[in-house]
Amino acid sequence: MAESEKTGKKFTAKQIRAFVCPTHLKQHYFFVLPDVHLYVSVGRGGKKAFCFRIYESKERRWRTLDLNCKFEDKLPDALVRDVMLEAQSRAAELTARLNRGENVFDQPRKESSHNLQELFDHYKENHLEKRGKRVLDNENNFKRWFAKRNLAKKKANEFSHEDAARLHTQMEETPGSANRAVQLGRAMFNFGIKTRFISRTDNPFAGVSLYRENERDRVLSDEEAGKLLTALESIPADHSRERTLHDFILLSLLTGARKSNVMTMRWDELDLKDGTWSIPAEKTKTRRAQLIPLGAIEKGVLTDREQLLKDSEEIDDDCPWVFPGKGASGHMVDPGNAWESLRDKLGLSDLWIHDLRRSLASSMANTGADVSIVRAALNHTDTRTTLKAYIRTSQQVQLQARQKAQEAWFEAMKRHAQGGADSDNGQHKQLAKGKRKSKKRN
Repeated sequence: MAESEKTGKKFTAKQIRAFVCPTHLKQHYFFVLPDVHLYVSVGRGGKKAFCFRIYESKERRWRTLDLNCKFEDKLPDALVRDVMLEAQSRAAELTARLNRGENVFDQPRKESSHNLQELFDHYKENHLEKRGKRVLDNENNFKRWFAKRNLAKKKANEFSHEDAARLHTQMEETPGSANRAVQLGRAMFNFGIKTRFISRTDNPFAGVSLYRENERDRVLSDEEAGKLLTALESIPADHSRERTLHDFILLSLLTGARKSNVMTMRWDELDLKDGTWSIPAEKTKTRRAQLIPLGAIEKGVLTDREQLLKDSEEIDDDCPWVFPGKGASGHMVDPGNAWESLRDKLGLSDLWIHDLRRSLASSMANTGADVSIVRAALNHTDTRTTLKAYIRTSQQVQLQARQKAQEAWFEAMKRHAQGGADSDNGQHKQLAKGKRKSKKRN
């Protein structure tokens, strides 16, 4: 590890984002606030964290304390500022204790059990991020299924099998989500036990039986799609929760993109002049970058939205998100009650956001689009996935195809029957003619 480097600059997010660990070192420290001994440690892989650090001249050594404040370059400025202020506050507290003569480095640490939020963060940073496994989706799922039920602060060692079973039961109205919550719980506890992050040896989610799930094939009919689009069209063009829903649903339906990709859409991913949306590989389920061509309607929605956000006093001018949110992520994490109210009003209470994606694929198939085109539009890696989950022609189309085949068969039957009758008539006439000739000879 290298000695600290004094930056001589302001304590800003821009400054910290520019810190890079020298290639010949594993870790490097940057001095950012001398009054409180605040530093930023930067690893070779780019990971950054705030720490309290002093040099003991008598011992000729550096002493360092981790402040448990991680700095992530991708975080929005608003959230980064909160992390920076927290790190500054903790460093100031340690400095005050140090000035009072306290030994802040060698005090015994109190043993404490990690809570579920810390367990998930450990699972995310050391498994999901390294393996590139749908980090954002899992973050949102943990917040929705655990944090919103006040389970995030519960100690992992105290979380029982009964707690896990109760969570599953509470979600029984949505079997798919209930099962995914159990699977996420199993995965993060298994990883925590395997890496000895938590001291327990049993997984509380083991033995929780999953609900039976029926394969979902809900798609919008043409009539339902028309009803939905008509309702969206009636929403006024001003910045509001309803207008945000209007733009979100339209873009989801028209592009067929996944819900998480639409919610995390950034302005720097869009080229409205050329009409393209570039989704980076790290944000896609397949870990493969996707380029979505945008039509006139989609570009119109995005252009209007860009202007609405610029005119809004609630949104910062440098906000990178197309759908800003008030949470820590900085972007929308769920359409919320506005979507539920709209679908209930239209009598489409069984319609989910993901059904919009399936509806576009089904409609493309019904209009004759080749399966490879549909697969590309949905960014699938396997054609079988497209065929199994999305190519579902409507009953009307199936009926019409069957009727065409049936008509062809019955027409052939009529021709055959008509031909047989004509043949019989010809034979009768020939026989009658032969009898007349025979009588004349006699």
